Amino acid sequence: MSETLRVVLVDDSRTVLAQLESLLDETEGVELVATAVDGADAIRAVDSAKPDLVLLDLVMPGIDGLSALRVLQANYPDLRVAVLSSAGGAATRAEEAFRLGAVQVLGKPIEPDLIRSLFEREREHKLEASKGSWDPVS
Repeated sequence: MSETLRVVLVDDSRTVLAQLESLLDETEGVELVATAVDGADAIRAVDSAKPDLVLLDLVMPGIDGLSALRVLQANYPDLRVAVLSSAGGAATRAEEAFRLGAVQVLGKPIEPDLIRSLFEREREHKLEASKGSWDPVS
């Protein structure tokens, strides 16, 4: 598979961002195109970087993940977004994220194998979609 998956990482924790960046660096065919620390930054990053996938934390200061997801899905209905959620109130937020169009909800702490699987699945999705005329954020 030769298609590179372009990813934006969004989390208010620098530690989590570093973990995700490390996983992304170790995964062939995946390119980090931007990072963001809150929902407003995420929206700006997607507007400028045009990613295939956004990995979005749900609980952040300012514009939270669910609010950012609403904006991203309104502006880019075909954009693929996976969300990260910690344990507190996770079920309710996860249900809302799926309702808003998230492709997957992942728990914290981060499980590297699940993140790698997400990247691989999304690369496969991009490859299949590219056989048609799919463009996630044009």
